Amino acid sequence: MKKIAILISCLLVLLVGACANTSEKAKTTTIHISAAASLKDTMDDVKPLFEKAYPSIKLSFDFGGSGQIRERVESGAPIDGVLLASKKDADTLSNQKLAENTKEFAGNDLVLIEPKNAEQKEGLSLEQLLHNADKIAIGDPESVPAGAYAKQTLENLNLYNTEKAKLVLATDVRQVLSYVEAGNADAGFVYQTDAILSKKVQVKAKIDAKLHDPIAYYSAQVTDSEKKEPTTTFLDFMNKSEAQKILEKYGFKAAD
Repeated sequence: MKKIAILISCLLVLLVGACANTSEKAKTTTIHISAAASLKDTMDDVKPLFEKAYPSIKLSFDFGGSGQIRERVESGAPIDGVLLASKKDADTLSNQKLAENTKEFAGNDLVLIEPKNAEQKEGLSLEQLLHNADKIAIGDPESVPAGAYAKQTLENLNLYNTEKAKLVLATDVRQVLSYVEAGNADAGFVYQTDAILSKKVQVKAKIDAKLHDPIAYYSAQVTDSEKKEPTTTFLDFMNKSEAQKILEKYGFKAAD
């Protein structure tokens, strides 16, 4: 009888443990965040930090151009929150009542890069650098904020019509980086944070912020998300010191 009692006790312990584990799993919520391509490496660091602080919330990401993300939200894709590199796209979603609680959480700079092994010529102006390039990679201005800032820069320098035939359009800013790394473009416009990540490119010019709209990143809650509370928890986290330190490590600027 004693052995039977012990066996029953063990079974009860296992049963209680299994129920507890099932209960914990049931409490775990996965939220889906669509983020600008330039945030990918940052999110690789933010994800484990956030999930450790909030173990009941798991993060799932996809990355792309902010215009592409906006279009996905407009088409009803299953997205809970967005991290955009474009005020225009954030405002568009907000004005359509498709996103809410928009908040700025970071800033960036635009730079012109060339392959690391390109001939070193010092003291050249931005105009000279562009003139010397046969192919210039930029994100598609219609869907990639970095591309829109690049186009504004060229227009404000009265160079867009001159250099337009040289432009190689990319689906996002990371593709611009890869084009220049591979030597498929002689120069490219990317964010400072993208240039920092690569050992295969060199920054040839930092673009004057007066030549384009302010570069800022915005978080927003997708209005029809069924997981608003955990999504809000994550989006608020992006403005907290832990996430801001990671953003700073990758070269992002603090929000204005």
